[in-house]
Amino acid sequence: MLKQTLLTCCLALVVMIGYGQKSKTKTPASWESVVVQEKMKVGELMKKNHLPVVSEVMRHNMPAKQIQVDLTGVKQLILKTWGTENGTGWDHAVWGNAKLITDEGKEVWLSEMQPVMVQAPYGCPFYDRNFNNQKLTINGKSYDHGMMLHADGMVAYQLDGKYKKFEAEIGIDDAGTEESSVVFRVQNVDGNEILTRLAPKYGKEINAFAAQAGFSPADWLVTPDASLEMGAVRKLIRNFPEKQYYESQLAALEQMTGSKQIETAMNLLKQTLEVVRLAEQLQWVNPKAIRMALEDMKQAGLKGEKYDQLLQEIEMNYPLVTKGIYSGDQEMLTKARRVVEAKKTILLANPLLDGDKIVATRFHLGANARTAMAPALGSPENNWSSMYSAGRTGRDGEIVELSGLRGDLQIRTVYKPQRDVNIADLQMHWDADRLLFSSVDEKNRWQIYEIGIDGKNLHQKIELDEPDVEFCDANYLPDGRIIASSNIGYQGVPCVSGWDQVGNLSLYDPKTKAFRRLTFDQDGNWNPVVMNNGRVMYTRWEYTDLTHYFSRIVMHMNPDGTENKALYGSGSFWPNSTFDVKPLPGNTTKFVGIVSGHHGIARSGRLMIFDPAKSRKEEKGVVQELPFRDRKIIPEVKDELVNGVWPQFIRPCPLDDKYFLVSGKLTPDGLWGIYLVDVFDNLTCLAEFEGEGFNSPIAVVKRPVPPVIPDRVNLNDKEATIFIQDIYAGEGSMGLPRGTVKELRILAYEYAYWMTPSDHDAQGIQSGWDIKRLLGTVPVEEDGSAIFKVPANTPIAIQPLDAQGRAVQWMRSWFTPMPGETVSCIGCHEDQNQIPIPKRTIASQTKPHRLQAPEGGVRSFTFDLEIQPILDRACVACHNEKSHMNLTGGRMDTNYPRFGRPWSKSYLAIMPYVYRQGAEAEMYVLKPYEYHASNSELVRMLEKGHYGVELTDKEWKTLYNWIDFNAPYYGQFINISKVNEFDQYDRRIELAHKYNQAGVDWRKELADYAEVLKSKGAIQPVMPAPVKEIKARNVKVSGWPFDKNEAAKKQQADGKKTRQIEVAPGVTMNFVWIPAGQFVMGCNDGEADCRPAFKASVKNGFWMSECEVTNEQYCALVPEHNSRIIGQFWKDHTTPGYRANYPQYPVIRVSCEEAQAYCEKLGQKTGLKIMLPTETQWEWACRGGSGDAFWYGNNNTDFAPYENMADAMLSDMAVTGIDPKPMSKDDPLRPYWDYLPKIASVNDGSMLMGNVGHYQANPWGLKDMHGNVAEWTCSDYVDYPLKKEQTSDRKVVRGGSWTDRPKYSTAYYRKAFYPWQKVYNVGFRVIIPES
Repeated sequence: MLKQTLLTCCLALVVMIGYGQKSKTKTPASWESVVVQEKMKVGELMKKNHLPVVSEVMRHNMPAKQIQVDLTGVKQLILKTWGTENGTGWDHAVWGNAKLITDEGKEVWLSEMQPVMVQAPYGCPFYDRNFNNQKLTINGKSYDHGMMLHADGMVAYQLDGKYKKFEAEIGIDDAGTEESSVVFRVQNVDGNEILTRLAPKYGKEINAFAAQAGFSPADWLVTPDASLEMGAVRKLIRNFPEKQYYESQLAALEQMTGSKQIETAMNLLKQTLEVVRLAEQLQWVNPKAIRMALEDMKQAGLKGEKYDQLLQEIEMNYPLVTKGIYSGDQEMLTKARRVVEAKKTILLANPLLDGDKIVATRFHLGANARTAMAPALGSPENNWSSMYSAGRTGRDGEIVELSGLRGDLQIRTVYKPQRDVNIADLQMHWDADRLLFSSVDEKNRWQIYEIGIDGKNLHQKIELDEPDVEFCDANYLPDGRIIASSNIGYQGVPCVSGWDQVGNLSLYDPKTKAFRRLTFDQDGNWNPVVMNNGRVMYTRWEYTDLTHYFSRIVMHMNPDGTENKALYGSGSFWPNSTFDVKPLPGNTTKFVGIVSGHHGIARSGRLMIFDPAKSRKEEKGVVQELPFRDRKIIPEVKDELVNGVWPQFIRPCPLDDKYFLVSGKLTPDGLWGIYLVDVFDNLTCLAEFEGEGFNSPIAVVKRPVPPVIPDRVNLNDKEATIFIQDIYAGEGSMGLPRGTVKELRILAYEYAYWMTPSDHDAQGIQSGWDIKRLLGTVPVEEDGSAIFKVPANTPIAIQPLDAQGRAVQWMRSWFTPMPGETVSCIGCHEDQNQIPIPKRTIASQTKPHRLQAPEGGVRSFTFDLEIQPILDRACVACHNEKSHMNLTGGRMDTNYPRFGRPWSKSYLAIMPYVYRQGAEAEMYVLKPYEYHASNSELVRMLEKGHYGVELTDKEWKTLYNWIDFNAPYYGQFINISKVNEFDQYDRRIELAHKYNQAGVDWRKELADYAEVLKSKGAIQPVMPAPVKEIKARNVKVSGWPFDKNEAAKKQQADGKKTRQIEVAPGVTMNFVWIPAGQFVMGCNDGEADCRPAFKASVKNGFWMSECEVTNEQYCALVPEHNSRIIGQFWKDHTTPGYRANYPQYPVIRVSCEEAQAYCEKLGQKTGLKIMLPTETQWEWACRGGSGDAFWYGNNNTDFAPYENMADAMLSDMAVTGIDPKPMSKDDPLRPYWDYLPKIASVNDGSMLMGNVGHYQANPWGLKDMHGNVAEWTCSDYVDYPLKKEQTSDRKVVRGGSWTDRPKYSTAYYRKAFYPWQKVYNVGFRVIIPES
């Protein structure tokens, strides 16, 4: 009687102690009957408290529903929210005014209670607020108290019988969406206790069934009816092409109750699950592909007519069962099973599997097996870190051997850690008798281990007596040495401020214990593997001046680190990442790899075969995707590149060039199994088990050992030799006239430290991630060749310089020569697929040059030590505290909100006038002169004689150097953290000296140069000599200026106004007539090159294109041209930048020579003489009769209706976030990143260039003359007044652009660029002269 009372009054106690007592009834024969029995027991127990309380499906904008629950005697209250058939997206479930009431009537808000158990997503529960930290609101009704519990969620509270009632109003928060739908449930029995009790006998079956059905096993066991089973069936059949059978079965179930309903529903659910599984398997049955594979296997020696018979059976039954399995017809299910088994029998007969053994890593994932992704299988946590950042514990993994692949599958454990540690990076020796893998030692460090396939002889393979150095991602080399990733460089991933350690490749000899670092890269190296030719291929992430979402490049090198080159993906946006690369057996160039993204899904992705011999860029070198041979590869530029893509693959193992083992997950709720995939589009499961996941499958088969490439290093030499055959050869020098490059500037990188503030603004605003150290310069011979020495084991970059010392191209990458190596290249980004033709050069007959070190010694480039002294001497006499721009040094701005970085105020004042690419820009190889110093306003201003300021030759070169280095401020890392009880700075140098005879003390270099400057004494500001005033004659021209009406009369007098020509079918170009006339050209109040003003004549009228030539018009005749993009600020580029190639945008990045060539093509097509205007014609046309600076007014006129120039819209160039968007006006970063010079009081509606012809026309009818983009003329840049005998090596550009302020966009303002130069904001328009 006492037990009965307890069962009646203390239900929670039953759950905790009484319910667990042994039953005297006989144990049922099957797990299904056990579940039915347990569910029925739970039902009886819950009924005593009228539980569970289950709501209807609550949807968005439905009124709240009141629930009241009797809690008499209840020890534990469990609140649940379940998503419905459409998933759990935006299921913001609210328990409004949720409260508990005692026997005395006291009310206690649920938010005042502490839960004893929480299982909920997104940080739930939220008490008294929603996701947006606002009041809970259901259909417009707000609640001061309550709880938001996102589905699927569960919260349990210990009540101990203290409360009488629970009340709440339930519904969907108004912050949800139309997709929001939730079932609310209140119960007092915890299914986890029942599940724990049943686990020893039935746990595997119960968990597997629940996982496949998509519900929690604990919830299932305490649901005393068939609602979950029936709901799962409804969800599963949503995409069935035929539902009639299942809907009729569900209708029949609605009429049943009790155990019969549960049993029948379970059977229906089991049948439905089998249909789903069969449908998934049939999706990968392709009779044509099977036949191709079978024919291929026969050629490899497969015999037996039974396979032909099985294929005939497949071809006969496959069309029937693809639809028939949904009918409920058992015969169809039987035939479908036979089709699936026949396919498996044929494909697993592959002779390449005759060894009948595979090794792999297996992870026991339990209930998480169907949601697990690659990081749960021993892979890094994301696409930017190495195993050093991965979980070191909490992975129940082992190395296993699978055999009996064609029938009775057997699994033997090769190695299972005795401690709770991770296992990763499984590799097998060519002799197929031993394995390498990464795991964690007793000191919690990643190390490399080796074990025999028989499970014997486990030992640590790399032994380095350094307490802070770790290893992972290792592989065998043909000569017995080991190549592995190591954290020896004390580097941190810069884009996450060093929070993830960088792993670079190292070489280790187990016999001699000799160790040295091979790569000195900015970021991670992954997956080293020996190619068939003995070289090593691996993935390198680099973004020293590249867009870092898209820059994981496949590299290859000799095992000793020499001849390190890009193999695939350099200069490409696609693919973002290529992981797990493996060479195809017997093939000299092809490899297989996993294409993945940046953010989003980690390490897994699409399986593809590449052939660098076909192409090394983007999709052009993809042979095919597996198993989608006919699917077109689209080089999509996207951050989360493989999110939503299924199947997902990791760690392929080529059996030959057609067949592959791979770990795969076919659907979002699928398991990670081992699959055989082939080039014919077959995909066959070899092993897959509920609750488990497999990774790194490798066939246990001996393979040929690749050739040993002898070491080519001289470890006693601290230098390397660089030979360049022709600096003018290659994509990076295309269009550059010979003789342009006079010297090479040699720089070295020093990379970010671990757990130390770095990021894209580490060195300055829009400046870059890394320290750039100037090593010196070397000469370039007349034939373009060069030979010189550089320090070994140092990441080196090269900048070719013109006669003035300005970089004509940026390398934006690095190479690291090994000690004693001679690094040879043909030119600048030459095509590696072209056979180089050696030729006798001047440099090849010359002794290597020593670097001409900068005055004061090698050092990193810092604003305070390099540029501030120039300002102190040449600028601060005027630009001081009395000026609107104070360039005095020593004044610091300490308000920058990221990492507490102070900047000098003079730096912040002057850097806006430098055009630079920033930390991130084009992945594609830049065109020469893209970021040439001549594009910077600061340089143009000083070249024109800015108030008499004169710089010395050294100062000019220093200024150019600063611009070419991306205008940095720091040139150093600040606040370097102490880690592992070591000072990182000293430890990096110590390890580099010890193992590579390298190491850079950049702090000392800077200190030494500071002493050099100090020894020269204080800098005295120099006041520029007054500019000699030249009295210019006041020029007047009769009948000029004139107004709009007079302009129209002149056109009418000529009887000409407009005309149109056809550029190509459907593409036309409009022209307006510009009459002849005289005017005053230039301006005596303008820049020096605009003076003196003089009388100019346009003797003959001409037709001028109404607008600038558009991309559409230009590409109609020059289809290969691409105006590309305008670079974006910030680091998180999910796109290449802002598109500049829209059809109606003005064409840009066209040189004057190319513009003239276009005129010739257009002239040939139309039979007309077409040319660029002279600058006289241009200015006459632009003015439209006006004598002012602009055809519509002066510098102070609101230009918004008339022209697109630098205005308030440029503030939106200051962006932030992933997929960056404009900073809000109150963002504390905005004052620093909204730096582009502009007229902030004007808003013309365009941030960048826009469609031509958008603004008002001038009196002649011409549009965009002062703005949008500047325009080439055919005139040489010579002094005024223009004289025929004058010539120049530069051409005049007229007009302003979207990035120019009015004072640089006037009718008379002149710019000058080389005729081969392609400029980011310069286009052109054309004229048809009067014949």
